[in-house]
Amino acid sequence: MPDEFVEKHVLVLPENRAINRIFANIRLFFGMHIELHYLPCLAYMSLVLQGEQKLSFEVMEHFTKQSYRNRCRILGANGVEVLSVPVMHTSGHKLFTKDVQIDYSQDWVRRHSGAIQAAYGKAPFFEHFDPFIQQIFAKKNKFLVDLNIDFLKLSMKILGKDFHYSFTNDFLDQDGISFFNQIQAKGALDGSSLVNLVPYRQCFGTDFVSNLSILDLLMNHGRDSKQILEQMKIN
Repeated sequence: MPDEFVEKHVLVLPENRAINRIFANIRLFFGMHIELHYLPCLAYMSLVLQGEQKLSFEVMEHFTKQSYRNRCRILGANGVEVLSVPVMHTSGHKLFTKDVQIDYSQDWVRRHSGAIQAAYGKAPFFEHFDPFIQQIFAKKNKFLVDLNIDFLKLSMKILGKDFHYSFTNDFLDQDGISFFNQIQAKGALDGSSLVNLVPYRQCFGTDFVSNLSILDLLMNHGRDSKQILEQMKIN
């Protein structure tokens, strides 16, 4: 059945959510197309976990500022904190995501490491995973894409999930289902409409804060995080 028919006659009807999931799962089997995020949120990770075959990461887009491509959200004693990786900018020129370089003239590694320790230093799995996080920071990857891939590899390894991926050679050149630009740092497209997010135990506060970085889940639940993510089905 052509995608155009599905989108027109099935996917737009909220009462057919179960049918939507069936078609989404069929298309996921052939792969998933999505952009790369920095220490991704749980909606993103839930989608990635459900990609059965191969992930195709969009790197031929023009880099989007103030997006999850170089920022994440963690939960500390004072509430949600945004961690942003500074990048090099070329005046008057738009850069492809694959070409975006990290700006190490700013002391962001120390700030991120300190913020992660302050937020999760007393979490059950901090001592298990923080050394691997520090190893990635210590590499000082030149390109943002490589930093994001390293953190995804680590997350998938902890979750016990095989990680097969490729990069696009042209913009929007993909097979399977695309979730490109469907999870944004600002506005309504925060991922909560894509995935059925479920609560879990967190370090701080009495009210659950949803869709934080994968760090929040891993630090609090370790390898059990996979079972929690698998409950977050595509809507």
